[in-house]
Amino acid sequence: MTEPIRVSWSMIRAHEDCRQKTALLRQGKRAKATNLRTYFHGMVVDSVMRAWLANPDRASLDMRTMVDEHIHRGQQEAVASGDGVVRWRGVSDRESLREFSTELVHRLEPLLTELVLPYAYRSGHRFSHPLTLPDGTEIRLVGEMDLLVHEPAGWAVWDLKGTKDDSYWRKVTGQLVFYDLATKLEHGEHPYRAGLIQPMCKEPLLTFDFNADDRRAMLTRILRYVSDVQAGRDECREDTAGCTRCDVSHACPRYTAKPGQNTLSLSAALRHAATESRT
Repeated sequence: MTEPIRVSWSMIRAHEDCRQKTALLRQGKRAKATNLRTYFHGMVVDSVMRAWLANPDRASLDMRTMVDEHIHRGQQEAVASGDGVVRWRGVSDRESLREFSTELVHRLEPLLTELVLPYAYRSGHRFSHPLTLPDGTEIRLVGEMDLLVHEPAGWAVWDLKGTKDDSYWRKVTGQLVFYDLATKLEHGEHPYRAGLIQPMCKEPLLTFDFNADDRRAMLTRILRYVSDVQAGRDECREDTAGCTRCDVSHACPRYTAKPGQNTLSLSAALRHAATESRT
């Protein structure tokens, strides 16, 4: 029996960027030497938050004192798991990340005390829920929510973002709609509120009210992804934007040799692609 297609928010987003990328990710082609530096600060503060929430003696802890340990642990665990490595950008880069993360968790702690601790909650809540699409296709929605909180008014979904970009929320509201659907599947009701916790932004809390149109739009994206997977549509994106940062570029047919050809380096292939696009 064929296993249902697993659909996550990260795969939807990657697929909409490049179908070939998600095809390679599904095949397990992610490079073991992937550089995690771009989002390592997010990994660190998320790890600190989870450890703090899981500690029954958290009242005696200052989250700021936990940052160094989780930077070190995060690097070790990433290598051990094969997720990648952290390549620092210079001699002061590690200290800059440490300072940023320390300030972020300092601002985060009172937010968690207000939004999470008074209620029943789950941190790092993993889910895998079956869903039957309108055409009868069985899939599974999979993922992990940073925080699922059960307030008297209903469920609240919070996602922690380690960014100082005040417009970053525009890129990730779809993630919250995806979690909205997953909560409905698990608990029989949509969250009464969903939002971003972004302590380093001007608005540290952003909440959203999703409606039927938002959910239909997300289902359309899910359907498109599933349809492409079923049909084997795995072409590369037309341009080369983002290719130098792609986790699977080493396995991408755009940059690997065809029979009788020499393999191009990624940089050479990008220059070649750029030249072709201008002709």
